[in-house]
Amino acid sequence: MIKKLLLVFIVSISLYAGKCFSILTQTGLFTPVYPFNFKQNLNYVESQCDLFDERIVWENNLSYVGCYKNFEDANYTLHHLKFNFLTPKIVEHNATLKDQYVIFPNSSTVKPKNLNYILNKYKPENIVNKFPKKIYGNGIDYLKLSKINFLPRVNLYEFYKFYRKNNFSTKVLVLYNGVYSIDYLYKKINNPSILKKIDEKTYVLKRPLYISPTASLVVDNKILLLETNPKPIFIMYHGNLYAKNSKFIAWDIKYNKFSKRRNLKTNQILLAGVQKPRPYFIGLAGSKTYFLNNLFKGLGFYSISATNGVSQIYFPRDFVTNEFNLYTYLNSKGRPLGVYIGNTFTQNMIGYYSTDSNRNILIGNLMYENVIDNISIANNSKNILIARNITANAKLSHGIVFSTGVKNSTIAQNITIGNNNSGIMIYNLSNHNFVFDNLSALNGKMGLSLQESDDSLVLNNKIIGNQVDGVLIRNALKVTLKDNIISYNEKNGIEVLTKNIKLFTVFASPFGYHRATSAQLFENEITNNMLYAITVKNNAALKLKGNKVINKYYSPYGAELNIFTADIQKQNGRFTLYGIGNPFLILKGFSGRMSMKTAKQAKKIFIDASCSNDFVSSMLAKLYYNKYKNPLLSKRVLIRGISLIHPDDMDAFGYYKFIYAKSKNDYIEGLSYIAQSVIFGNINAANEILQLKYFIPVNRKDINNAFKLALDRLKHYKLISTNENSKCSLTNKQKSIIETAWKTFTFNVENSNVKDYFHYCKLISKNYTIFTPDVIAKIKYAIKRKNELKFYNYRKHRHLAKKLLENAPAGCYKAYARIERLNNTLKQYYQTEKPRILKTIDPYIEDYLKMINEYRLNKISKRKIYELMQEN
Repeated sequence: MIKKLLLVFIVSISLYAGKCFSILTQTGLFTPVYPFNFKQNLNYVESQCDLFDERIVWENNLSYVGCYKNFEDANYTLHHLKFNFLTPKIVEHNATLKDQYVIFPNSSTVKPKNLNYILNKYKPENIVNKFPKKIYGNGIDYLKLSKINFLPRVNLYEFYKFYRKNNFSTKVLVLYNGVYSIDYLYKKINNPSILKKIDEKTYVLKRPLYISPTASLVVDNKILLLETNPKPIFIMYHGNLYAKNSKFIAWDIKYNKFSKRRNLKTNQILLAGVQKPRPYFIGLAGSKTYFLNNLFKGLGFYSISATNGVSQIYFPRDFVTNEFNLYTYLNSKGRPLGVYIGNTFTQNMIGYYSTDSNRNILIGNLMYENVIDNISIANNSKNILIARNITANAKLSHGIVFSTGVKNSTIAQNITIGNNNSGIMIYNLSNHNFVFDNLSALNGKMGLSLQESDDSLVLNNKIIGNQVDGVLIRNALKVTLKDNIISYNEKNGIEVLTKNIKLFTVFASPFGYHRATSAQLFENEITNNMLYAITVKNNAALKLKGNKVINKYYSPYGAELNIFTADIQKQNGRFTLYGIGNPFLILKGFSGRMSMKTAKQAKKIFIDASCSNDFVSSMLAKLYYNKYKNPLLSKRVLIRGISLIHPDDMDAFGYYKFIYAKSKNDYIEGLSYIAQSVIFGNINAANEILQLKYFIPVNRKDINNAFKLALDRLKHYKLISTNENSKCSLTNKQKSIIETAWKTFTFNVENSNVKDYFHYCKLISKNYTIFTPDVIAKIKYAIKRKNELKFYNYRKHRHLAKKLLENAPAGCYKAYARIERLNNTLKQYYQTEKPRILKTIDPYIEDYLKMINEYRLNKISKRKIYELMQEN
C-alpha cells in the first residue's frame, strides 16, 4: 500500500517536467529581434547599473521555436511558418524554465461582446421587479458570536476580541424563515437596544445581523445607521438582501454623527489586526444581493478576510477530508450573486470587493475616496461585468482591479480618474478579459496596467493624462490593443516589457508568471505623451499596424524599439518585432491541485484499500475529492470513516444527506447521523443541531426523532442504515465501543434532568466556543504571517534607494541622477500640458455621463466629476 501511495506522488511530480521537439534557430536583427541582450553579440555591453531598470540577458542568440509533442509537428512548422529561420534544426530536449524561445506577438482570442443586450437587462426598472412584495415571518433569534460555526471564523474574530475586551454583549441577531422589512423587523423585535427607531425613515442597527438562507431582508427608502462606536456591528448573509433608495452609514452612537475613520499611516493601512472593527456587509455562498440607488459610507476595515465594506466571498474547498459540515454544507449552495446598480460607495476600506464570484454585475455606481481600491475583484472570479461606473480618487491603490485568476470578465465604459495607483489594473494570472471603451485619466501611475495576465483585448479606450504610462504590459502574452486613444501621459504612451520578479511587492506577489511578453498594437492614436509613444524592454514581442504616432518632446519609439525606427517608418507603421523569453509559467508555491491521471491512480488505491487502513483513507480523500467532485466517491469516503467510528465523519455524512434530501424523512435520516456523532461525544455536532432550524425544515420534534433513530441503529450494532452499502464489517472491539457509547449517552441523558434530546444538546454545548485556544492561535499566526510581509516591504521600500546606492556600482549614482533629472523634466512637461489634458478629457465626460446616468436614479452632474478631478 505504501508503495502505491508513493506512486501517486511520483506521478504528480513527473508532470512538472517533460520532453518536446523544438526548432533551434539563430536570431538577430534579421529576424528581427533586439540582439544586444545576447552576451555572444559583438556589441553587447555589460550594464553599469541594474537597480532601477533590471535587464534580462541571454547567453547567445540560439532560440527555440515552439515545443511540440512529436517531430512531425515541429517539421511542419519549420516548412510552413513565415519566419526568418537561420541554420534551423529540430531538436528534442527537456523543456525547462531557463530555455529561451522566440516569442511571437499573437493576437488575443477574446471576442468583443454585445454589451447593450446585457446592459438592457439591468435597467433600474428591471431591478425593482426583483424585490419581494410580501413581508412575513417570525424567525427571529439571538445567538452568541462564539457559537456561530457556520460563518468564517477569521471574519468574526476581530469582533469577538473587541467585544470581550470591552465587555460588550456578543449576541448576533439572526433572521430565518421569512421576508423582513426594517419596519416589520422593528415591530417584531421591539427592543431599541437592538434596533432603534429615530424617525419614520431612520433606524440605528446596534447588533450584528445574520440573514440565513431561508430569509430575506428588504431595505426600502430608509437610512440605516450602523453602530460603529462604541460597539461596531456587521451584516453577513447566506440569504437574500434587497436594498434600494437607502443609506447605510457608519455611525458614532456616542456623539450622534458619522463615525470618521481613524487616520492611519500609509504603512499601517494594509496591516491586519491593528484597526478597530467597523461595520461591513458580506454576502456568502448562495446569497443574492440586489442593491439599487443606495449610499454606503465609512464601512469596513482591513483584516485577513473580506472585512472591507461591501463584499461577496466564496471559499471552495480543495484539500478537506470531511468535505461536508455545516459550514461547507452552506458553501455547497454555490457562488453568491450580486447586482449593484446606481449606488454610491465612499470612504469605505474598499468600495466593493469580491472573491471567487461568478456573474456579478456592477453598473452605474459612483465609487470615490475609498481607502484602498474602489472596485476589487479577486481569486478566480469569472464572468464579471464592471460597466458604466465612476471610480475616482482611491487613496492608496487602484480604480478597478482584477487580481489572481479573474477571467472571462469585462471592464467597459467606466470613468476611472484620479486614483492613487492605476486606473485599471489586471494582474496575477487574470486571463481572457475584455477592456472596452473606458476613460482612464489623471491616475497616479498607469491608466491601464496588464501584469502577469494573458489574452486581453483592449478596445476603444481613452487613456489620457496619467502620471506614469498610459498602458503598461508586463509578462503578459496575447495582448491586443486596438482603436485606443492614448495621449498626454507623463511617461510613455505604451510600455511593453518582460521583467524578472525576484522580490515581493508591497501589495502582493505574483502567483505565477512567465518571462515573456507580447502585444499587438493596431490602429491606436498614440499622441503627445511626454516620453515615448511606444517603448519595448527586455526582448518583449510587438506587432504594429495602422497606429497614429505623434510625439512632441522625445522620439516616438523608445528603448529596444528605437533602433527599428527607420524600418517602422519605411513600412508605414507596419512592423513585427519578435521577442525572446520563456512562455512557461513560473508558479509560486503549490496550487493544491493535481492531474487527472494522478487522481485516477489515487481513486484506484482508495477503492482497493482495506477498511482498517485509516491513513490511506483520509489522505486519498483529500487528494482526489476536488478533482472528481463525484457524490458516490464522497459518500464512500464518509461511510468508510463511519465504519471506523469517526464521529466527524458521522456529522459530515448528515450534511451530505441534506444536500440530496427531498422529503422530511430524508432530512431526519441525515439528522440522525449528526445525532449519532453527538452520541459518540462530538460537542461541535451538538452545537450545530441547535442551529439547524436556520437552514433546513426541521423542528425540535424532528431532532428528537433523529436521536431515537440513531440510538435504535446503534442498539442493533449498526453504524449505517441498511439502505446504505458499507463494505467494512465491524469487529468485536468496534461493537463493544458502539455499545458503550449508546449506553453512556442514554445514562447521561436520563440523569441530566432535561426534557428531551434537544435540551440535552443545549446542556452539553453550554460552554462550547468556536474560539478555542487552537483556533485563536491559528488566526493569530495567520495575521502575523500576513503582516510580516507588509512590515518587510514597507521597510524595504522606505530605505531601498539609500541602501542600494550605498553598495551600488559607481554607474548607479549617475543612473539615479539621470532618472531623477528625467522625471523632473517630464513632470514639468506634464504640468505645461495640463490645460490641454483637461480640454482633451472634457468632451468625453459628457458622453460617458450620459451612458452612466441611464442606470442611476440619483444622477451625476458634470460638476461632480470636475470636483473629483480637482481633489486629485
